[in-house]
Amino acid sequence: MKVTLKNFNILLFILLPALITGGLLIFSGNLSDGLRLGFLSLPGAIFLYLAAIQNKKSWYILSIIWWLIFWFDSLLRSSTWILFSSDNEAYFIIEAIANTSYTETWEFFQLHAISIIAVLVGLVSLTIVYHYIAFKYLKTENFKQLWHSHFYRAWIIFLVLLTLTCYLMKPSRNVHPIVFWSNYQEKIENFRDRITKHKDVHHQWDRSAKQNLIVSDPTRQKQTHVLVLSESITSLDLGLCGYTRDTTPELSKRINQIKVFCNAFSPSPSTINALRVLLTESPASEHDRYSPESILAYAKAAGYKIYWLSNQDDIYLSSLFGSYADKAVYKNTRSGRSSSSLDENLIPAYVQALADPEPKKLIILHMIGTHPNYKERYPAAFNNFSADSNDAVEMLLKKNDIDPWIRSMRNHYDNAILYQDSLLAQILDKLIAEKNQDFRSFTVVSDHGNEVGHEMDYAGHSPNTKAGYQVPVIMWYDHMPSTGVDRTQTINTAELDNNLMQIMGLKDKYAPPQSYWLDQNYHFSPEINWPYWEKKH
Repeated sequence: MKVTLKNFNILLFILLPALITGGLLIFSGNLSDGLRLGFLSLPGAIFLYLAAIQNKKSWYILSIIWWLIFWFDSLLRSSTWILFSSDNEAYFIIEAIANTSYTETWEFFQLHAISIIAVLVGLVSLTIVYHYIAFKYLKTENFKQLWHSHFYRAWIIFLVLLTLTCYLMKPSRNVHPIVFWSNYQEKIENFRDRITKHKDVHHQWDRSAKQNLIVSDPTRQKQTHVLVLSESITSLDLGLCGYTRDTTPELSKRINQIKVFCNAFSPSPSTINALRVLLTESPASEHDRYSPESILAYAKAAGYKIYWLSNQDDIYLSSLFGSYADKAVYKNTRSGRSSSSLDENLIPAYVQALADPEPKKLIILHMIGTHPNYKERYPAAFNNFSADSNDAVEMLLKKNDIDPWIRSMRNHYDNAILYQDSLLAQILDKLIAEKNQDFRSFTVVSDHGNEVGHEMDYAGHSPNTKAGYQVPVIMWYDHMPSTGVDRTQTINTAELDNNLMQIMGLKDKYAPPQSYWLDQNYHFSPEINWPYWEKKH
């Protein structure tokens, strides 16, 4: 028993630096990167071992430098979580660093010199104390005892395999301090280049709008238009559109007020490409080329104050669209699947925007919607669908041999849809309550859909299936000519900018004749790669 306990203490002491490295980042708020960083730091234990058996000063120094680097890295990355509850790569942090001059950097260090020196002294002291104890008490026989124990040998082999896996897998390897900070510097430079490029794009937007704008109805002095850009919602899972689960109870109550198109199609299965087509004149086949025209610029030229209220942390979209807006608000400090920010966080900013006395406003809410990870997209109160539901949807998925894991994803996805239904109803109600307006409109478009066991045993963004593109379009405006649900009319969401301009009473004097979504003679004009899920490029 004493030998076993002694071996445990020895192993724990050897692993202590790695536990500190990963544990600090985990404790601060980043579980996945903390685990990866902990395993990536484990080769430092080899330097301790070589120092103990060879008693060479070079190994001692190398071990000290190794752990000093990893501890400093973990502390630096943890600082943004501790101070801002945010990832280092969040838009507002990248933006702040990119826009900070050398003079401002020096002033920052001068202002916080005492705190910075205290932290560095503490870090160096901890490193020296640990290594002093390690070099004094860790001997060759300690390592031999561990290796000769079958139990601890198995643990050592297991840890070695996990460490090798982290170094072999690119997402894990990218967390290594050397790789991470090299990439981080590149991101800063890329951000600066992109900002410069986007400023040029914005100037071109302004020039085009100034030259081409026609205001067809100048009598509407007080207008508020709300555009909700949701994320990853396919209309296949909307109760309004015939889905067997009632995922849209709130919107269903308002069906006599709104128009819902169930057969709308996004030109792209990814967010950036889709929004560039939806908000500018870029054709879907050339989504990587900047358009000289944007709905945002036409609105600004017509005297609208533009709000960009975002619950997504996307550097590209924030610099292209958010930075162009008169007022930008960001409620999400972590990007992609790891984000847990709920879209309800946008409501207070939305209410403030509605209350703004500015006569003309275009309020754009960029929501995270049902973006994977689905279970992070709704609060517990909306956990209505599960494997225990045992309903028609669950039965169909089983019949189609959809994996239990994907079936679980479908349940989370439908719960997220249910939550979005509640939020969209709130956003609409608050707009309708604004009575002192000459004209108001409400438009909801999802950037693209998601495949969640609809056609294949898969959950996520999908360029290969119809669900990856089929989205809902929801509309309301004062004196709208028709309401209800349209499940048959196929519409192209790439025409969002033209339709919104038409609702706002704006025209491009050089635009060719076109039909609009609510016209009786609307003509569906898809992009050249239609059907998108069958013609990949």
